[in-house]
Amino acid sequence: MAAVNEAWRVLGDRASRREYDLTLAKGPVRTPDGDVPIWQSVEPRWNPLARYQNPPRFPWRLMGVMAALGTVAVLVSVATESPPPPATIDNVLVPGDCVAIEPNGDAAERLCTGPHDGVVVVFLAGEGRCPDGSEPHRDRQGLGTACVGPG
Repeated sequence: MAAVNEAWRVLGDRASRREYDLTLAKGPVRTPDGDVPIWQSVEPRWNPLARYQNPPRFPWRLMGVMAALGTVAVLVSVATESPPPPATIDNVLVPGDCVAIEPNGDAAERLCTGPHDGVVVVFLAGEGRCPDGSEPHRDRQGLGTACVGPG
């Protein structure tokens, strides 16, 4: 508290403050003990181009720990991941689905692991032409035309 009072006494008086500012230009004045008083310590110069004169420190250690924990979490989740469920038939044709052609010409979805007549190349919901190398077949649900290629 004595140091704060002394600083206020020096900085509160204009003449003392001017003398104090001149001593800063010369360097810190040491006490008989060899210490530099707090109010006379040299501070970094003011930079008018700097966005922050005293920028906050970035928490690199915290970011490193968080990145390590995230990496461990991803590795654990990959190691404990269950295999995907087996493919099922949902009766909605999309490109890449395997189909069987029924006697009336409709395309019905089948599992690709079993017997099938082809693979849906493009599904046309409205009017359109199938690309070369594929045959048009009506969707079993009546939702559009499936362009079926060899598969």
